[in-house]
Amino acid sequence: MPHPSPDHITLMPFLLPGTILSCPDCGMGLYLLIKKVMRDGTFEGAVKPMVDVPEYTRGGSLPKKCPFCKTGEWWYPPGTVHTLQHGWVA
Repeated sequence: MPHPSPDHITLMPFLLPGTILSCPDCGMGLYLLIKKVMRDGTFEGAVKPMVDVPEYTRGGSLPKKCPFCKTGEWWYPPGTVHTLQHGWVA
């Protein structure tokens, strides 16, 4: 999946606890935010993996793929993510 177009991205200064990072292709919930995350910050230490999802690891400059469908890219550098509640946010 190519990077989402700007008209499909909601600009948000932060994400609240309870937000679920999800795959845009299969809709699977991947990570649950357990604390508020500023959009210029990192998810490290702020996410809890959902059932059967590997631990979140920071690093790399490539999009992160869904571990279930293997095609959905839920994170694009430098910080565009797909959420269950809001769709694409940056």
